[in-house]
Amino acid sequence: MAARGTRNMDEGEEQVEDRSEADKLRMNARRINLRALVIAIIVTLVALAFPA
Repeated sequence: MAARGTRNMDEGEEQVEDRSEADKLRMNARRINLRALVIAIIVTLVALAFPA
C-alpha cells in the first residue's frame, strides 16, 4: 500500500496526499520488510544448522 501511496485506516484505504508523509510510510515499509528478511534468513540458518 505504501508503494501505491495509500494507507488503511479505520474507514478503509485512503490516498496519502502529503508527499513527505508518503515518503515516511515508504521508508517505514522498507525497514519492516528488511527486518522480516533478516529474521527469515536467521531462522532458516538456525533450522539448517540443527536438523531434526
